[in-house]
Parts: sequence; structure tokens; C-alpha cells
Amino acid sequence: MDHKGSRLFGSRWLRFLTRYFPDRELILRTDVKVWFIKISHRTQFAGLGLIVLLSGWGIFSSFSFFINDKIIEAKDNEILNTRLVYRNLLSEISNYQGKFTALTQELEKNHGLMLNLVEKNATLQQNLMSAESKLMSSKQQRDEIAVAKDDLKHRLTSIEKSMRNLNTRNFELKGNLSSVTGSLESALAERNEARLIGDRLTNQVADLKKTITNLNESEKNVVARLTRKTSDEISNLETFIDRTGLKARKLTAKMEKEAAARGQGGPFVEISPNAEPGVFLKASISNLDHRVSRLQNLRELVSIMPLAAPMDYFSISSHFGKRKDPINRRWAMHYGLDLVGAIGTRVYVTAPGKVVKAGVKGKFGKFIEVDHGRGFKTRYGHLNKILVKRGQKVEYRQKIGLLGNTGRSTGPHLHYEILHNGNPRNPWRFIKAGRYVYKK
Repeated sequence: MDHKGSRLFGSRWLRFLTRYFPDRELILRTDVKVWFIKISHRTQFAGLGLIVLLSGWGIFSSFSFFINDKIIEAKDNEILNTRLVYRNLLSEISNYQGKFTALTQELEKNHGLMLNLVEKNATLQQNLMSAESKLMSSKQQRDEIAVAKDDLKHRLTSIEKSMRNLNTRNFELKGNLSSVTGSLESALAERNEARLIGDRLTNQVADLKKTITNLNESEKNVVARLTRKTSDEISNLETFIDRTGLKARKLTAKMEKEAAARGQGGPFVEISPNAEPGVFLKASISNLDHRVSRLQNLRELVSIMPLAAPMDYFSISSHFGKRKDPINRRWAMHYGLDLVGAIGTRVYVTAPGKVVKAGVKGKFGKFIEVDHGRGFKTRYGHLNKILVKRGQKVEYRQKIGLLGNTGRSTGPHLHYEILHNGNPRNPWRFIKAGRYVYKK
């Protein structure tokens, strides 16, 4: 039904357009050409609608322009009214400002009057206070005067009493003068006797001082001689030790540190020539004690150093240092001294110590190692026979073995080594230094 109704409406609309707006043709002709312009009923209807819209827009715009003029006129009237009201308000404000200035002027006048009244009140109060203080001071002065009068009366009475006492004392002193003169004479006699005793004592003290100075001088000389002797012996021993290639001062310094840790030894005190006799002697003895302890350390060091030769008779086939190996003829380092002798020659330990190794040791053959203390060790290799055991204590020049040809050797000899703190040392320097020591 809807579809049919829409079709009927469309057919009626077409009939309306064809009836009132039939198709029209416009003919335009020039001298040469003719144009035919066909205007359909739809185009005509659209043009009619456009004309209606333009006419409606013109009517609406003219009506709105008329209404806007009326509105603007009403607004102008309102603005004029507000201006009149604003001017009235300004006139009222100016009136109020005049009244406010008048009030402020009156307040300032009243404030000035109040200040004057306050100042007058303050001056009156000060006058009252000064009057009261004057009254109080006058009362205090009266009281003080009364107290002073009473005090003067008491003083007068006390002075009178003291005068009376002085009179009585004068009589007593006159009686005591005679007794005092007698005591003074006895005191003078005792003083003279004390002077004599004092002179005797001063003479005795002077004699004692002389004897003490003589004793100090003799003790100084003794200490000086001992100090020189110890210094000479110290220098000799240090020279001998230095000949071995070691530094004597370093060795003794280490020993002194160890002694200080055990609570022994003493500091070196420089002797001042201007010091008192007792102080000078004490410093000299302290210096001597230090040198004696140093000498003891050097003697102990020399006693444990291997300064002797391990054999009585020998010849040297190879020295300490670089050499050509006797077997492979290649350059090598030789850390000992080869001493040649007959098989069975006695081998002696060169310093007291303790045997730490005794037996066969590789290329050394039959081998002995002795620890002498303070880092010194000696080694004896290529022996034919060992006469000591491990752990055995040996004395200086004790026989410990017999010369042989064991181990890596080309003939009978003794390989002799000296070590200090694990470092090899030249044994020949020790043997030469030992000759000078034993001569001394």
C-alpha cells in the first residue's frame, strides 16, 4: 500500500509541474547562427523557489534592521541615565571627602591637647617623686647622724680604757727590761760559739769537696781509658768482620735491637764538657756501658762466625765465583771453595754450632751442614766418612769427617761453603780475616 501511495503522489506531482510549468524553448538568433535553449518544468520550478527565497530574505533583513534601530535608541537612553547617576554620585563623594577632612583636623587638634595633658601629668609625677626622695634622704641623714654620734661615744670610752691599760703596761715593761738584758747577753755568747763551729764545718766541707773532685777526676780517667780500649777493640773487630764481606754495623745493630727487646743494652749519651761532675761521670759510664755491650755483641758474633779453615793443610783447586765446570767444561757459578788434600784428611768444623744435615745429598756425596746461629751456616761436601749425627752440637775445631771423593767429583777434595741468611759468601775472605783475628 505504501508503495502504491508513493507512486500516486509522484504521478500527481508530475501532472502539476507539466500543467503549470510546461517545458519551454528559447530561440536566440544572430545574423549567422540560431540557438535553441530548452527550459524544463523542473528548472522553472527551481527558479521560482529561488525567487521566493530571495524575496523572503529581503523582507527579513529590512524588518531586523528596523528593530535594531529601536534597540540602539533604547540603549542610548539608558547610557544617558547612567551618566546622570554617576555625576550625582561624584558630587556626593566630594561632599563626603570635605566632611572627612574636617573630622581629621578636629581629631589632630584633640590629639595635640591629649599629648600636652600627658606631658603635664609626667612632670607632676616627677616632681612628686623628687619630693618623696628628698624627704627619704633627709630621714636617712638624720638616722645616720644619730648612729655616728653613738659610735663616737663608744670610741671615746674604748680610747679611755686603752689609755688606762697602756699606763699599767708601761709599769710592767720597766720591770721586765732588767730580765731581757740578761737574756740578750747569754744569746750573744751562744752566737759567737756557733760562728766558731760554723767556720770549722765550712773548712771540713771544702776539704771534702777537694777529695770528691779528685775522686771524680780519677774515675773519669779510668772510664776514659776503658772507653778508649773498648773503642779500639770495637774498631778492630769491625774491621775484621768487614773483611769477610759483611757489614759489622748492620749485624751489631740487629743484635742491639734484639737485646733491647729482651730489656738489655742502653742508649748512647753524648758527654757535655760543661756538665756538673756527677752528671759528666754518669754520662761517661753510660757511654762506656753502651760500648761494652757493643763489644760483647761483636765478640759473640766473632765467636760464632766461621773464620777458621776446615783443614790444617790444603791447597785450593777452585775459588768462589764464576768458573768452567770441571766435568762438562761449561761456565757455571761456584758457591764454595774446593780444598785439595789426601783421602782421609781430617775435616774440622770452623765454628761452634749444631749439625742440621748429615748424610748423602745428591751431587755433594757425603755431606754435612752446621748451623752456627745468627744466620751463619757452613757446608762440607764430597766427604769420605761422616763422624757426627744430625742434631749433634759441635764445638770449635771439632773433627766432623774425613776428606773424600764422593758425589760429583773429579778427585779427592773438600767442597766448603759459607751461607749467611741463605746467601752464599766467599769462604776464602772469612779464612783470611780469621788469620788476623787469631793473630790478635
